[in-house]
Amino acid sequence: MDCPHQIKHMKNSKNKLVVLAHFMDKASISRAVPWLGWLPMSVIEFILWHLPARLSFVVASHFDIIGQAEGYIVGIALTPRQINSPQKAVVRKKILAATLYAQNKLGCDFLMLGGLTAPATTAGLFLTENPQVKLNVTTGNAYTAAITLHSVYEAAKKAKLNLADLTIAVIGATGTIGDAVSRILENQVKDLILVGIDDDKLKKLDAKMQKSNHIATKDLTAISRADIIVTATSHPEALIDPKILKRKSIVIDVAEPSDMPKDFELQRPDVINIDGGRAKWPNVNPGKILGLPDNVGFACITEGMMMTLENDRQPHVGTIDLDYLRKTEEWGKKYGWDVADFTSFNKPVPESKFEM
Repeated sequence: MDCPHQIKHMKNSKNKLVVLAHFMDKASISRAVPWLGWLPMSVIEFILWHLPARLSFVVASHFDIIGQAEGYIVGIALTPRQINSPQKAVVRKKILAATLYAQNKLGCDFLMLGGLTAPATTAGLFLTENPQVKLNVTTGNAYTAAITLHSVYEAAKKAKLNLADLTIAVIGATGTIGDAVSRILENQVKDLILVGIDDDKLKKLDAKMQKSNHIATKDLTAISRADIIVTATSHPEALIDPKILKRKSIVIDVAEPSDMPKDFELQRPDVINIDGGRAKWPNVNPGKILGLPDNVGFACITEGMMMTLENDRQPHVGTIDLDYLRKTEEWGKKYGWDVADFTSFNKPVPESKFEM
């Protein structure tokens, strides 16, 4: 793993993208800093939390974007639990340090907030409102929402289900991705179950919806009657109990880390789990740092790459603009990126699962 001061970036006229990421689990820590992975998790987290901001990130990858731009992945040395810490000032200080390093030392023009760095910065607003930050910022949530919708449509098609007859649940419906997905799906499905954790945000989302085919609730067990569940939360660990899911239901799990437990098939072999927010990358290779199958990348990073290639200098933070979402879909077609082949915990989902 290269340390920040060891990276030598190319001096040329190409636009440069930085993707801010963070550790997801012990496996990702081992990939980035092998010696650290040998320690107990409690010790690892203690060390990471107490690193000074200027030492709390590493440049994990430097890659080419179809010969037209450059990309960097900079990893914040925090785990999901730490990113979600109530001590937001500590987390944001580390994120800001990495952002300014990418801007001032790597010469990046564009910033994509990966994983939980987006909610930790109030969907990027913390950075765009900081006068030190000159980068063009995106959360990547618009194209992630678009790919999520494409996954819903493709999964329904494979299972020979008519979208207009389905009940779909959105967990994390008051979040940026969940909000956009809910607003689009309400005109396409029979019923919507909108699940969130904040009463005020649920009321605001409820007021936004134009049709009466939905319920807004804090009760997670309400998803038990859903045919398809989209889950897009910032919860640091598995959230869904597979036992409550409807028979032969389909889960599109956009959350990173996952909202589904890894042993779900032992409990519910009839349920189909799909890794959400994944795009095909036939022409981009950032290395193994993302821990994904070959030629697959996160939709959020894809949006950052497209924004960089298109030299789109508008910030895309906060609530998703649906017109911009459609624009990212067009960009995806232009560059040959679309929803990835379905996997579950990075293993292919066999076609036979849809025929059960």
